[in-house]
Amino acid sequence: MLRITANVRSLVLNEAINYTKYDSIRQFRRRKPIALGTAKSKLFRVPKRPTIPEDEKLELMRLFNNYRTTMKSLRYFFMVNHSAEFAQVSEDPEESRRVFLEDYEKSSAINAKWNEKQKELREKIITTQHEKDIEYALQRIELEKHKKEQKKMEVEEIVRREKEASKHFITPQNIDEAIERALATPVDYNFAVNLEGEKILGRDTLVDKNKEQVGVSQ
Repeated sequence: MLRITANVRSLVLNEAINYTKYDSIRQFRRRKPIALGTAKSKLFRVPKRPTIPEDEKLELMRLFNNYRTTMKSLRYFFMVNHSAEFAQVSEDPEESRRVFLEDYEKSSAINAKWNEKQKELREKIITTQHEKDIEYALQRIELEKHKKEQKKMEVEEIVRREKEASKHFITPQNIDEAIERALATPVDYNFAVNLEGEKILGRDTLVDKNKEQVGVSQ
């Protein structure tokens, strides 16, 4: 069972990663089944009730009462105005039905007009957003082109420097000349540098190897 669950999880993650519609994929987290009940560490836990200061509680109650009173007034206002249209209608069912249908057609016309306005506004917003997305995509394309050109120039500069440096490489054709030049110009790395930055060469003060060997043997 655990193997099947792990395989299903890996398949779901692979499908999510391969689905390129989203820029980022959230980590899949396995939840504990409800059938397992409350955890032992939380079995006897009593959640602490939030304590609200008295002045803040009174302010919240005042705001809620204002909201409730306003909503009740609006409902009553709409009910009275809507009922006034049917107050003069006779008790004839056919007449009441006719008035109701007229009111329904009027409300439907108003609703259709609102829908048209919202449609135009929505299409305008979608068109503007589409244009912004196209402009952003073009800017990203130009930026990527600029980055590629910059990278190409850097690579070409590296290649040019390497070509210039390759002129001094030792090849089978100039190895004899390089050996003669090395023998003609010996380099001595046996030197020291004092605190003043003066280089003290060690060509004339070589270490006495015999003394060094004697010291090591002792």
